[in-house]
Amino acid sequence: MRRHARPVRPAPSRRPLPAACLVLAGLLGASAGGLIVPPGTAATARAAPADRPADPLADAVIASLTSQPRSTPAELLAVAIRATDVEAWELAADSVTRLGDLLEKAGDGRRDMFADLGDATDPADLRRLERDLGPRQADVVPIVRGIREAAWQRRREPERLAAAAAALASDSAAARRDAAARLALTGVDALPVLVDVLQAAVTDPGAADPATRRAAGIARELTRGMGTNARQPLLAWLAGPDVARWPGVIEALAATDAADRDVDFAEYLLAPALVADTPPAAREAALALLRRIEGRCRTAAGEPAGSLPPDRDTAVAMLTQRLDCVLTAAGLPAADRLLVEPVTDPARVVASGGGLSSGSRSFGGTVERFAFDPQARRIGRVNIPPRVARAQEAMHLARDLTVLGTDDAAAVRLVLLTRLEAALLASADDRTPPRVPVERLVAALTGPAGFDFAAAADVLDMAAARGMLPAAAATAWAIEAARGATGPNPEPLPPRARAALLRALEVPDAAVRFEAARTLALAAGDAPFRGSTRVIEVLLHAATATGEDVAVVAHHETAVREQLATDLSRFGYRVEKVATGREAILATRALADTVLVLVGARTVRPSPLETVQLIQRQPLGDVPPVLVLVDPLDDDARGKFLTRLLLTFGDLPCVGVTDRLDSLLAPSVDPATGAVVGPPRLYDRLAQIAGPGAVDPAVRAARAAERRGRAAEALALVARLGRRGHDVSAAETTARLALRSPAASNPSDLFVPAVAVLATIGSSAAQQAVLRELDTPGLPEASRRFVVEAFAASVDRYGLLLDGHALSALHARYNSPSLPADRAVAAAVLDVIETHLRKACPLIADAAHPRPTR
Repeated sequence: MRRHARPVRPAPSRRPLPAACLVLAGLLGASAGGLIVPPGTAATARAAPADRPADPLADAVIASLTSQPRSTPAELLAVAIRATDVEAWELAADSVTRLGDLLEKAGDGRRDMFADLGDATDPADLRRLERDLGPRQADVVPIVRGIREAAWQRRREPERLAAAAAALASDSAAARRDAAARLALTGVDALPVLVDVLQAAVTDPGAADPATRRAAGIARELTRGMGTNARQPLLAWLAGPDVARWPGVIEALAATDAADRDVDFAEYLLAPALVADTPPAAREAALALLRRIEGRCRTAAGEPAGSLPPDRDTAVAMLTQRLDCVLTAAGLPAADRLLVEPVTDPARVVASGGGLSSGSRSFGGTVERFAFDPQARRIGRVNIPPRVARAQEAMHLARDLTVLGTDDAAAVRLVLLTRLEAALLASADDRTPPRVPVERLVAALTGPAGFDFAAAADVLDMAAARGMLPAAAATAWAIEAARGATGPNPEPLPPRARAALLRALEVPDAAVRFEAARTLALAAGDAPFRGSTRVIEVLLHAATATGEDVAVVAHHETAVREQLATDLSRFGYRVEKVATGREAILATRALADTVLVLVGARTVRPSPLETVQLIQRQPLGDVPPVLVLVDPLDDDARGKFLTRLLLTFGDLPCVGVTDRLDSLLAPSVDPATGAVVGPPRLYDRLAQIAGPGAVDPAVRAARAAERRGRAAEALALVARLGRRGHDVSAAETTARLALRSPAASNPSDLFVPAVAVLATIGSSAAQQAVLRELDTPGLPEASRRFVVEAFAASVDRYGLLLDGHALSALHARYNSPSLPADRAVAAAVLDVIETHLRKACPLIADAAHPRPTR
């Protein structure tokens, strides 16, 4: 979805905004985080068109505005608003200009002047002035935003809020009215003082004087006026440790309940009503509100009244059902801030999109939430990803279930899943998500009776079924860590845990599959078990990663395919070129580094739709984004080819249809001047279908490093399986390619595990490949020793499998006048061979001595 600006006619003249206004507006924006001051000069207002039809009412308004001089800031702002309403642009622009001059001359009193204007002006009038006059005169935007921010900040000052709350108990009706008006303008930021007023009335209602009861009544009306907007900050307050003020918070929730009959917070009152440690006032307030909610619901349903408070089992069932609903895809709140601008700078796309949810495929959106700060006694606004907002709500419910002391299996598993998700989100970074310490994951999955493998297996299944893929991967990792912590010789995994891990091998996510395969390889036992072949397949596919971003280009024309590959390589991709749909499917599934697929709209064998569908049914690894390329002549209006293509791929996730014009992969250039007028459109198209992280350089580098780390670990696991007797001969090609990958000579990267894998394969090609690594130029001495040890292990296990050419080259290297280091390496290899031959052909005990005795 794009946001198009309204057409604006050119302004005849320009006048710069006063410097003082820009400085004050910048300070206000820096403190509040929401003000943006446009650089440079701003256009003045455009005069009304000369051919505007006569409007007697508008002329009368203009005449009244110009009948007497206006000099105060409030008068000038009122003139600008009224003139804008009747489209008197010149008069409105002149008033704004004079208002800017007054603000510049105000000196240190500018902030108070801004705040006074905000208090005296209707916010709707300010929004209308910014909307209508802003495109015609840019000076309006910083002035209006400065007025709003200054008024908002002054209303939130604790001293002013406390004074207004105290005035609610005044004997003067005018003072009470003014205080209520100020608190109503403050909105949800006034909830802390309103809760204090309600707290004083409900903690000891018999001793409360008439003034306190009167103030509490006004506070209830103000909270009721906020409606459902007040519920989320009040529930966030109820989730915190400020137990002493729970009575006032629950009383405020009761006021919002009167404003909206659709109650969705009854479950949050169960723990305060049932837990014995709850203060008596909070317990009574919670019970009273529960009675009112239940009575209204039963009356509407025609049922008899129930008993309150409910027993513990009923409360646990209600909380479990609510938590079960929250921990689903439907429980994710809708993002209220999205990326709407085209992606032009890939390095800033994540910040402009509101951040990524680490480990998930949700992107480009945040949710505004309120958080209560008990130290500052203030409610703050935060923009957080939807996953974090859901985790906060789930943690509140999980805390209530924990304090109720339930032993219900379903409730316990939901609580464990909630704690695990919260631990992941608390330790994640948007750009480079680090691994959470495994001890923290094991602690999150530890229930009241300790760590239970059956419970962890259920949590793994629940996380995978609910789309909580990072939690599923973390559970598989924690299962192996918990087994290793049981002792020096831990038992194999229980059958229930192993079955859950085998099911996780089919989850369409590379991280989940790898962690499940890793845990099975380490903890499932030695003998071949059901699914052991699938474990090796997953590990071998993860081992194909080298840390490069691979793109597959499938097009039936050779010239077009080569040109696309050349242009795409400039974006940092290593390109695999194929001609048919079948080749595109195989190339996509072959490598774990495949992050992008380009398919021509006329691709055959199979069709583009079948190709894309089979690519999305990825048996291993992640599903890459796919761009279906339409050739320039394919936009046939009569055949409706492009329309049919859009309708065909419209419902497929992570798939986009785009043209193959030069502007897709190359900057747009002005043919007259040769200047670059636009970036390549690939950034924007890829961000739309795969998220901002697909084009952000930092995110791409972090994901590539994560894939390469998994490849090194996968090769080490395959070597371990080979030494335990599993057939890992299919890993020979993958290991030999890993040795040729960039930076493979680093012993801590892919070199050591790749050589270890080759040493466990009983073939002459694998043994010769190990020996061939000794010829790598610049190989460190430690790596040379490791290669010799790996060759010795292969010879000791499978015998000498070198052919005659390899042995001749080895003897020639030893006898040639080469460097001493090379001769020493050759001598070490020959010692291995001679030792093996002596073991293979031992001397007979009673045979004659080979040397003469005389």
